[in-house]
Amino acid sequence: MRFWRERRYDDLECLKARYYRHSYAPHTHDTFAVGVILAGADAFRCGGVRHIAPAGSLVTVNPHELHDGQPHGDSFAYRMFYPSVALIQRLADDLTGDLSEDRGTLAGALPMFRQAVVHAPDLAARFIHLHSLLEHRAPKLAVDEAFTGAMTEMVRRYTVLDPKGRRLGRESRAVGRVRALIDAEYMQDLTLSKLANEAGFSRFHLLRAFRREVGVTPHAYMTGRRIAAAKGLLAGPEPLSAIAVTCGFYDQSHFNRAFKSWIGLTPGQYRSGVVRDAA
Repeated sequence: MRFWRERRYDDLECLKARYYRHSYAPHTHDTFAVGVILAGADAFRCGGVRHIAPAGSLVTVNPHELHDGQPHGDSFAYRMFYPSVALIQRLADDLTGDLSEDRGTLAGALPMFRQAVVHAPDLAARFIHLHSLLEHRAPKLAVDEAFTGAMTEMVRRYTVLDPKGRRLGRESRAVGRVRALIDAEYMQDLTLSKLANEAGFSRFHLLRAFRREVGVTPHAYMTGRRIAAAKGLLAGPEPLSAIAVTCGFYDQSHFNRAFKSWIGLTPGQYRSGVVRDAA
């Protein structure tokens, strides 16, 4: 396993890993996810559909899209990129003048990948090459050319530009109030009753409405906020035990388990990648 972050590509996170027993818990990302399966096969649910991605295929996940993952068989290995929404949006905007009208092109629309598993050997090879260049800190111009070419081609071929794509903030006012409360108090031990009172819903109604409109349950959304806050703090010197408490985890063990089930590596491994980026 190796993780690092590329500051000049809007803090692009990169992961190279082989998993034998690890299973990702259902989770979401604020970013996109684009990767290449190098060996074995990845089994995952995304958008309520189970997929099998064999070696040589590309996998994509949109922001805030609930998904999991585990080996299909003994193990799988992959190289992953986690580009920000802003980064993919800029690439899509650069393409706007070249896109055909039948894709529903609108300037500023959110590009969304339309399939979770892509079979495109030429693009897979380009992404492997790009990831390797980044890993080994190749000359910047060579990396820039490979990055722009591969990512832009992926966006051109496999996204649709949908102005109604999932953007947080489009939910109803009641659910929006609950999300805002979680954003403000994610470090607290919130109860479903408190969230339901904020919305003016029953607890059961809130669970259904929140998942329908935000894409995940309130607990999963809160865990995501905690993980996101922890990732920011891991760039600094604060001890892991203190970060765990600050972000609302019971203790460091709970923090380690939750972080790895969402991110695929421990907080310490993530911190090492951030330090590599700063070097």
